[in-house]
Amino acid sequence: MVDFARLNTPEGRADIKRRMEEHGKQDQLREELERKTICFTGHRPNKLGNCYSLTDKQSKHIHNKLEPVLIDLIEDEGIERFISGGAIGFDQIAFWTVNSLKKKYYSNIQNIVAVPFKNQAIKWSDKETQLWYKRMLDVADDVYYVDELPEYGVAGVKIGDYHVAKMQKRNEYMVDQSRIIVAAWDGTKGGTGNCVRYARQSEKTLYTLKPQYDFELDILYGMFG
Repeated sequence: MVDFARLNTPEGRADIKRRMEEHGKQDQLREELERKTICFTGHRPNKLGNCYSLTDKQSKHIHNKLEPVLIDLIEDEGIERFISGGAIGFDQIAFWTVNSLKKKYYSNIQNIVAVPFKNQAIKWSDKETQLWYKRMLDVADDVYYVDELPEYGVAGVKIGDYHVAKMQKRNEYMVDQSRIIVAAWDGTKGGTGNCVRYARQSEKTLYTLKPQYDFELDILYGMFG
């Protein structure tokens, strides 16, 4: 129950002012963090030249296309935080590209994984895929299990369990945390397309690497550049 009598006292007004200042500082910190953050979204291997192994020629080719884009974002845009979704395909290639840059040149950057739910990899039967996924979670600076966050959960679905809606919730979380989204997207419908649409609706800047044109880069600037 609100104590209206106290709100009209000097102590009450001072308390309200203090809380407003605290909220203002929190908002400022969130905005500063967002300005330094990008996230990744992209297709699975079957739409990227069947790059099922991170060590095959096509995965290395995508890495080589992505790396100079990330270097420019670090040096020209002040990006320090990178969030990937952990899935097979572009997500994992992006994570290991950031990891390589961190080891070689930019020790200050943060390499983060946003997992839609804890059992994401349970149905992946390939042993190499399982190994790289585990290594990724071990190497990451932070791992967030998105369905454990109240505002990104799926009603009626147990935390940690599979549900297709959790993929989009994960994407929304990553976009919400970021100023720029880097997408390997061929323009088709699906999870990556949904993430791209959410990014544009959120007025975020979109860097699209187009698989159908050898990962040619296209940039659409959002409200905050």
